[in-house]
Amino acid sequence: MMMLSNCLRRCAFVVTLLAAGPALAAEPPAGASADAQQLARTRAHEGLKLYGADRWQEAFDAFQEADRLYHAPTLVLYMARCQRKLGNLEAARALYEQVLDEALPEDPPPAFLEARRDAETELAGVRAALKPPPAAPAAPPAPQGGGGGSLLPAGLAFGLGAVGLGVGAATGIASLSKVSDIKSQCDGRRCPAALQGDADTATTLGHVSTVGFIVGAASAAAGVVLLVVRSSGDGAPGGGAPDAAGAAPQARRGVVWSAGVGLGGIALQGAF
Repeated sequence: MMMLSNCLRRCAFVVTLLAAGPALAAEPPAGASADAQQLARTRAHEGLKLYGADRWQEAFDAFQEADRLYHAPTLVLYMARCQRKLGNLEAARALYEQVLDEALPEDPPPAFLEARRDAETELAGVRAALKPPPAAPAAPPAPQGGGGGSLLPAGLAFGLGAVGLGVGAATGIASLSKVSDIKSQCDGRRCPAALQGDADTATTLGHVSTVGFIVGAASAAAGVVLLVVRSSGDGAPGGGAPDAAGAAPQARRGVVWSAGVGLGGIALQGAF
């Protein structure tokens, strides 16, 4: 159906060129001879054949020559179509606008009116294609380095240290108080057998106090280490983040701390 419609429209175009006579041109060239008119119709007919064979540049040349010999808006319309097919959208737009701006005779052929309607429709598509695409949204700013990480790990370590030291102090005081009570009931180095349970409780409290102090001191030391590591910042030079040029991250240089808890003591080591 579409092919039949296109064929009928092209036939109307040729009929207009062959039979319109003096009404063919809105402004016929001065002194245009009958031979020039006939040659224009012949070249226009050749242009249609080339257009149908997708030979856009050759078709444009044929239509352009026909228009120079005997001007008609239908020829300019097909010139615009050839330029659009060739991808020359600016040239196509200028030719479409020429068709729309041209003054028609008082009783124009139907093909001229149809050419103006087609030019208006096709020009809208060309203008849309020439419109620049919308600008892409700006990328969000990159996060700034230097923070190094969260304070939460260090805070937790200090909190655990405080709890450990508090437990160590409380149980130590309770153990000393229990030992003082036992000594007050003993005769020199001899103590009643009934005090054995109190002695065991005092010993247990002493062990708990020692462990509490160890855990508290170790946790406090760990908190200090976490703060030192954070202060270096992942975004600082030598950190783990790639640079602006996309270079691979390099290992951080500096002091590497390690902490350990032993029986009755705390060990801190540093490697360079």
